[in-house]
Amino acid sequence: MGSRKTSLMRPPAPSKTVMEAASPKHAANDAEPGSSLSWIPSNLNLTLPPYLALIAALEEDVRKGILPHGTQLPPHRALALQLGLSLSTVSKAYREANARGIVTGRVGQGTFVARRAASDMESRAGRTANFSVNLAPDVGQMEKLRMAMAEIMRSGDIDRLFAYDAGQGLREHCAVLAEWIATPGFRPSPDLLLATNGAQHGLDLALSILCKPNDTILVEQLTYVGFKALASLHRYSLTPVEMDAEGMVPEALDQKLQQSGARVVYAMPTLHTPTSRTMDAQRRQRIADVLVKHDAMLIEDDVYAFLINPKPDPIAGLIPDRTIYLASLSKVFELGFRAGIAVVPAALLERARLAMRASAWSATPLLFELSRKLILSGELEDVVVSLRKETRRRADLFRNFFPEQELPQERTLAGYHVWMDIPDGWTADELFFVARNHGILLTPPGSAAVDQNGERGVRVCLGACAARELDAGLGALRQILSRPPRSAFSVA
Repeated sequence: MGSRKTSLMRPPAPSKTVMEAASPKHAANDAEPGSSLSWIPSNLNLTLPPYLALIAALEEDVRKGILPHGTQLPPHRALALQLGLSLSTVSKAYREANARGIVTGRVGQGTFVARRAASDMESRAGRTANFSVNLAPDVGQMEKLRMAMAEIMRSGDIDRLFAYDAGQGLREHCAVLAEWIATPGFRPSPDLLLATNGAQHGLDLALSILCKPNDTILVEQLTYVGFKALASLHRYSLTPVEMDAEGMVPEALDQKLQQSGARVVYAMPTLHTPTSRTMDAQRRQRIADVLVKHDAMLIEDDVYAFLINPKPDPIAGLIPDRTIYLASLSKVFELGFRAGIAVVPAALLERARLAMRASAWSATPLLFELSRKLILSGELEDVVVSLRKETRRRADLFRNFFPEQELPQERTLAGYHVWMDIPDGWTADELFFVARNHGILLTPPGSAAVDQNGERGVRVCLGACAARELDAGLGALRQILSRPPRSAFSVA
C-alpha cells in the first residue's frame, strides 16, 4: 500500500475539463506521467485504505456525471505519481473497479468508464437505504418537540434561558434530568450532574478531566467511532480489550490493566455500539471489581439505556466515586438536539466545571427546558415507549431476513442497530462497496476496529430508514449476500 503524501490529502484540481484533458498520448497504462491528466479525484476519504478511497472517488465522479461513460482514465503510473501513491495501489484500484463494472480496460488503449456504469449508479441513487447512521426511528417525537417549544414561546418566560450562565446547568433542569436517568441502583445527586452539548461533548469533558497527553485508554475490541476520533485528536493511545457475547471480558480487562499501566477505561455496557451487546448485572459487578482492584476510572457511555425496560443499573451505581456517567436525549430526538448529561464523582466536580467553562461555557438552556417540560408532562415517556416498540419491530424484521444471525434472544434488548456477521467468502471492504453500488449505505469498513485485525462484521443501523425503505433495503442486502462476492457485483 502506498504512502500518503501531501498530494493525497489535497489533490490539485485538473487544469482542463475531463474531455479536454483526455488525449491519445495518455492512453497506455505504462505511459510516462504527463502535465495534464484526464481525471484527478477531487476528494479522497482518508478513513479508507488508499485503493478503496480511490475507487470510492471514482464511483462518486461517475455518479455525478463528472466522468461520463467512455471517458478515458489516466494511466496507472501517471495517477500514482500525481496522488503520491504506489503504482501497485492504483493498479489494484483499477482492477477492482473493472471487476465491479465501473471501468473497462482495452488492450493497448487504456482504461475507460464502462458504458453502463453511469446510468446504473444514477438509477440506484434514488433508492438508497441508509444503514450507516444511528438515528432514532420516527415515532412522532418531533411533533411533541414542536408543541413543547410553542408552549415555551407562549409563556413569555424565556429570558432566563438566554441569560449569562457559567454553571453546570440550571438547577431545575439538573433535578429533573437526574430523576430521568435514575434506576433503583443508581440515583445520582443533581449537584453532581452537568448539562452538556450532547454525549460527545460529555466524552470530551471526561477525557480532559481524567487523561493526560499520550495516556493509554482501554476500550472494547470494537468501539464507538466518535470516541476513536476524540482519542486521535488528543493523541491518546487506545488498547483493545477482548469481548464476548456480553461485551468486555473482566479477566481480559484485569490482564490489560496490569500489563498496560492504564488507569482509564471507556465502555458501553448497554446496547454497545457497534455490536448491541449488553452486560447482565453479574458482568457489571465483575467489571466494577476489576476497576477497584486496579484503582482505575471508568467512562460509562449509557446513551441507549432508555431503550431497555426496565433500564439496567449502570456500573456507575456500583462505583460512583470512580465513574463518569454519560447519557443523552439526542438519541430520543434528532442528533441536532444536543442535550447530554454527565454525572461526575464529587472529587472531580470542580475540575469538571472548569472543563465545562473552557470548552463551551455552558450547554443550551433552551434544549434542557424543552427536555424538562417533556419529562414532567409524560410526553417524553410516551415517545420512549413508542421507540421501544418500534426498535423491537425493526429488530424482528431483521431477524426475518437474516435468521442465521446471532441476535439477542431477549426481544427487549433491541436498539437502533444490530451487528451482522459477514458470511464466509466476503470481506468488509467488498460488502461495503457492493452494497453501496446497489443503493445501500453501510458503515465504512474499519470504523469500529481498534487494532489492525479489522472487523468480521458490520453494524446495520435500522432506525434512519422509513418503514418501506427498511424492508426493501434489508431484502436487497439479503439478495446481495446470497451470492458469492464476484457475482454480487452484477445484482440488479
